[in-house]
Amino acid sequence: MKAIPLGQLLIEEEIITEDQLSQALALQKTVKKRIGVLITELGFASEKDIAKALSRRLNVDYVDNPIFNIEADVVKRVPEVLARKYRIVPLNIREGMLTIATNDPLDFSCLEDIGMITGMEITTVLSTSTEIEKAIDRVYAKRNADEIIDDIKQEYSELNFQSPTMEEAAIVERVDSAPVVKLVNSLILEAYQQNASDIHIEPQEHLTRVRFRVDGDLQEHTDFSNDFHSLLTTRIKIISGMNIAEKRIPQDGSFTVNNDFIHVDMRVSSLPTPYGEKIVMRLLGANRYIDYNLPALGLSPQTMEQVERAMLFPHGILLVTGPTGSGKTTTLYAMLAKLSKPRVNLVTVEDPIERRFEGITQVQVNPRAGLTFASGLRSILRQDPDVIMVGEIRDSETAEIAIRAAITGHYVLSTIHTNDALSTVTRLVDMGIEPYLVASSVKCIISQRLVKKICTHCKTEVEISATDNRLLQTSLRTAKVGRGCQHCNSTGYSGRTAVHEVLMIDQGMEELVSRRASMDELRRYTRERGMRMLRDEVLDLINKGVTTVEEGIRILYSVD
Repeated sequence: MKAIPLGQLLIEEEIITEDQLSQALALQKTVKKRIGVLITELGFASEKDIAKALSRRLNVDYVDNPIFNIEADVVKRVPEVLARKYRIVPLNIREGMLTIATNDPLDFSCLEDIGMITGMEITTVLSTSTEIEKAIDRVYAKRNADEIIDDIKQEYSELNFQSPTMEEAAIVERVDSAPVVKLVNSLILEAYQQNASDIHIEPQEHLTRVRFRVDGDLQEHTDFSNDFHSLLTTRIKIISGMNIAEKRIPQDGSFTVNNDFIHVDMRVSSLPTPYGEKIVMRLLGANRYIDYNLPALGLSPQTMEQVERAMLFPHGILLVTGPTGSGKTTTLYAMLAKLSKPRVNLVTVEDPIERRFEGITQVQVNPRAGLTFASGLRSILRQDPDVIMVGEIRDSETAEIAIRAAITGHYVLSTIHTNDALSTVTRLVDMGIEPYLVASSVKCIISQRLVKKICTHCKTEVEISATDNRLLQTSLRTAKVGRGCQHCNSTGYSGRTAVHEVLMIDQGMEELVSRRASMDELRRYTRERGMRMLRDEVLDLINKGVTTVEEGIRILYSVD
């Protein structure tokens, strides 16, 4: 197989012509370069085209960006000198088998050498030489936080940020140099690679703690001496547009990371504490595993059917409710993607804009400039919209304008913070909206939670205690849990899925809401109509081994 002429293969795959191959072969006689490199340099085909053609012919998987497939500990197994010699990058280890990305899966001497060094069987995936080199540079050049802190310690041993005489310009100059920049960049890249939503930098009495929020839970990342906490926070405040001289009050800021590896908007918040400023950085829209379409969100068949029915309404309000971090915005974005068509004018007002979509007009709330949800919504109504998305209904003014928009023929999507679908109705009434207006404008309420999924690599079966059954109000004998392994960072969980309850406001519910029926009456009506509740979906996931009893108790205890 190694004797397969690459040029002939590319002709057969219709990547290049015979004339182009002849030109490349003629040039090869004068320069010592591989034929694939020459074909690329001559502009006859891209590296990606060549790699994909090889992957099809050799039946080897193709990976576009290997850097995003690298698991943290695997890089230690392959020395940098070997990775650069053979132009490969290690990705992961599965059942004693090491997977590497290479642009030449038939380089048997490479496979033998790496197998001998690691003591493992080697399997390959294909990628381009350029992407592999980027990955090598990133993963081998990246030093851990302790090493970077050592550099900072050496470079800034005489620096004291607490000195009131320190000139602001001097601070900017010193924290803008390599070690501090590398530390901030390293934290952001590692958070992105771990699919974290937030980075917490927390000063303690004797150290600074860094934690990442992954799948809804904070996980320890690293600790370092708090002697250098002010260096780190000052660098972050500078790039976020905050006032570095002001450390007594909370501040907000933002910046964008845009390089060869990631593109992500960062939202930054600082909070003064006795030991220094705590910094929280949120990575907006950085979840690489979210596909913003409804079928990909894991909706149950019953929920999917109801949501699709609700989206057929020509006007009215559709509300998604749940606590912070329950995936409400993701669900709304998936709906926007489905509703977005050339004939539809779709406008949003958000805080913040977490994901940008082509064909949709998105407005960022800016309270300092007087642009609130309410004022933004008023302006949108003068823009001839068909569909409006309001990031959140926070007050009676926004609720009143949204209701008015729905009654005058617009379709409005929004979120609101309530515990379940039924309590959303009473919340709107408590905000001062007349019950008859709520009944006639609200068409559908979706209550949502995110449930952690058990890691498939360490899933096992355990007996359920009487206490857990009592808390969950079930009679289960066994259920699945995750033991914890390297794939799930010893948490037992990997990824999350959403559970929902969908309340359709039919004629009977309209009458109950209009006459201010009690919550007991509303619940009785939904039970009689066979409404599927959050509890039903959570128990389904437990029975299917998707999530744990512990997660079920966490979700249902907060609802029931």
